[in-house]
Amino acid sequence: MSKWTALGVIVGFLFGFNGIAMIFNMLTKAVSEVQSHLTQVSTLVLLVIAIILVVKVRILASLLVGAIIGAILNLVLKMNGIDIVGIILNFFT
Repeated sequence: MSKWTALGVIVGFLFGFNGIAMIFNMLTKAVSEVQSHLTQVSTLVLLVIAIILVVKVRILASLLVGAIIGAILNLVLKMNGIDIVGIILNFFT
């Protein structure tokens, strides 16, 4: 396994763990905010907060899946002898 393949796999896992930690952090903040304002807000505002939270989680989940798919694709291409990182670097230089 070359250094670029290992780097792609490591970056994919780091993005994955970072994305999961960010999702849990946002969920914790949202729950604590809802608990602190529960007596002051109406059901409509809670519904809007829930919708915004679901949209954020879906966006982060899609970014996470993209990072993992990118790392796996880099690994598969590298195992078949295609250096996609080198091709991209040569294209832009």
